[in-house]
Amino acid sequence: MSEPRRERITSPLTSARTHVPRTVRQEIDESTGVGQVYVRSLVRSQLRAALTVVATVALTIGLLPLVFLVFGDLSRTTVAGIGLPWIVLGVAVYPAILVLGWLYVRFAERAELDFAALVETSGQEEEP
Repeated sequence: MSEPRRERITSPLTSARTHVPRTVRQEIDESTGVGQVYVRSLVRSQLRAALTVVATVALTIGLLPLVFLVFGDLSRTTVAGIGLPWIVLGVAVYPAILVLGWLYVRFAERAELDFAALVETSGQEEEP
């Protein structure tokens, strides 16, 4: 009689690839799903800032002609011989636009710095 043949039984997990921890930078560089989520969140935060600035301009500066139309007394007011609408729409609007632009750039840079700090921090923690 022949001896029974011995069979080796192994776990399917031993032949599977082991999980290698990856840094956020690697996720972004390789355009994995996680990396795309990080980049999308950065783009979304900058888009939110841009839309906020556009809405602010539309609701404040964009509605000024309508305000002067509705309140006729304001449109007839003069300052140093120049009509108030001309002063507001021709001169006073530009500092407001500059301030809004400065606020947008500040917010966008802060979002990028936060994103870069996230990438750098997670990369340092996971490297040996």
